[in-house]
Amino acid sequence: MNIKTNSKYVKKNDIFICTHDELEDRHKYIENIKKASAIIIDKDIKKNISIPLIKVNNTNDTLFDIYNNYYEKPLENLNLIGITGTDGKTTTAYIIKTILSEFYRAAYLGTIGFYYKDKIIKTKNTTVGIDTFLKFASTLKKENINNLIMEVSSEGLIHNRCNNLRFKRAIITNVTGDHLNIHKTFTNYLNSKLKLFSLLEKDEIAIVNRDDISYDYIKNMSIKILSYGFSKDATYRIKNYTLSDTNTNFTLEYNNQEYKINSPLLGKFNIYNLVTAIACLNSLGIDIDKIIEKIERITPIPGRMNVFKTKKNATIILDYAHTINATKEILKFANNVKKGKIITVVGCAGGREKDKRKDIGKTTSNLSDKVIFTTDDPRYEKVKNIVKDMTQDIKKSNYTYIKKRKKAIKHAINIAKENDIILILGKGTDNYMAIKNKYKKYNDLKVIKKYTKI
Repeated sequence: MNIKTNSKYVKKNDIFICTHDELEDRHKYIENIKKASAIIIDKDIKKNISIPLIKVNNTNDTLFDIYNNYYEKPLENLNLIGITGTDGKTTTAYIIKTILSEFYRAAYLGTIGFYYKDKIIKTKNTTVGIDTFLKFASTLKKENINNLIMEVSSEGLIHNRCNNLRFKRAIITNVTGDHLNIHKTFTNYLNSKLKLFSLLEKDEIAIVNRDDISYDYIKNMSIKILSYGFSKDATYRIKNYTLSDTNTNFTLEYNNQEYKINSPLLGKFNIYNLVTAIACLNSLGIDIDKIIEKIERITPIPGRMNVFKTKKNATIILDYAHTINATKEILKFANNVKKGKIITVVGCAGGREKDKRKDIGKTTSNLSDKVIFTTDDPRYEKVKNIVKDMTQDIKKSNYTYIKKRKKAIKHAINIAKENDIILILGKGTDNYMAIKNKYKKYNDLKVIKKYTKI
């Protein structure tokens, strides 16, 4: 017997639970179920169903209770740190996990998988379903790991994947227009992010970007807030900073004291990520000087601002940037530190968010010397049609189209000269290319290594 929430996969003797969220109510699939031993509902069903129906107060809670009991209540004594936002979730979570692990046992769950001890388990979603989450929590309980830093996506929140969780810290990085194919409006998207703060444990702390639009909404919630940013009113205030292609220097003001910080993580956006992590770790009782000492030795996050050199001494920057804001920020950084030309290799995913394509295309053209548009998880769309969407508003003639991503990267490396910067954006260290309904093996990093012989 298995518990199922997807009617397509129900087999004989399974129990189907009609869970529901803001986008979907699975009660409507009851008539499709033919073989289940029982169906759990929380609404009145008027039609005659041959399979036994079990009515409960809330099917989502019932699903949680079933798995929670099966895994012997693994959330007891587990401190959850949840991070939401359009950009920076992965980097911020990774920084917090890395430094917190120097003092306490900690794990990470998010875009790049489930990390605990020296083990990595890949996951399909940034925020996994409650069954998978409780399975992972059970693993942490057995390993005596009491802290989990997790990315909480807007999609995970609207699908109620976190409804029964309670967070010791809730963090927001920023909110810009993204995933509107799902949320439809920016307001819906913002509200989905803010849902995280309703899941805080009593008297625990929200850590909020004082410079972001989300602050004006969160400040009115009945929760404790620590803020960070460039604003003079931020609890953790960022002051003077300098950027280079090798490191980042900035001053942090907290409690009327100034701290000088030197980090190998590049870009202004990483200053935000670093200070977010400092605020979180410091609020957990870790001395700020000890945090800064660890930050100055932290290694780059896989697929985020990873830097390589070609034989001609051009710089390659590999990054997962795929939102409008992230793309713009990395290009602004490249323009701040460049000594030669900027060559950008970029595409957009198929089957989603068509509206952002022209903005990403226009941004890369305006802020690059040369752009090579290429494939990036086309799914069922033709790559040339995706690129046509990306180039529709471009006024300059500084771009070309090379369908195969491997060839696009190779071409960029071949034409780059000394001091040029090659930006390879969109896929980071993904190990697949989504084409139609298949995930074919592909990895930007392997291609870079092949053509630069790193």
